[in-house]
Amino acid sequence: MRIGVNLLKYLIYCNLHISGYKIFNMEQDIVQGDKELRKKFILFLILFTMVVILVEPTLNRYIDEIKQTSEKNPGLAFKKSMVALKVSLGLVSFLLLMAGVYFIALARGTFKSGQYPPPGMRVIRDTRLRTGTRAKRAGISLLVLSCIFIIFACFFLYWPYAFEKTVLKKKSSGEKIMMTVKKGGEIG
Repeated sequence: MRIGVNLLKYLIYCNLHISGYKIFNMEQDIVQGDKELRKKFILFLILFTMVVILVEPTLNRYIDEIKQTSEKNPGLAFKKSMVALKVSLGLVSFLLLMAGVYFIALARGTFKSGQYPPPGMRVIRDTRLRTGTRAKRAGISLLVLSCIFIIFACFFLYWPYAFEKTVLKKKSSGEKIMMTVKKGGEIG
């Protein structure tokens, strides 16, 4: 019976070793979670949620102000709404860009060390150490994710300006049509 258990352990070890894991003992495969980092992470989430809750009424008041302005002066209301859109999407773009750059640095460390998480990286919970092909897969996934984040960041930076330009172009062509109709077919 003892020989069967040892043979089974050896077979599992060989299978994991072939898959890219380096197994010496069970505790070596797990990077222990850092309790201080976990506390900081939870504190950050709580503070971020509080900021969102506090900013939301101010944003609603600004939107109501834009609605009231749109009845009197639609051009001014459009400019104010475009400023709000540009600021909010600029903030989102900045956060996406920061996350993308961080994931590129993390992927670089993963490729350089051949393991994920890279040596010296603190984690918020116990994380299984990946080496070999699994580490490469994790690094490739991080690179793809960072590219997606950076593409979305660029899109969110570009879109409000393109939208504003399109709306203003349609508005100016609409004014030319109205002027043509008023003058009896002559282009003014």
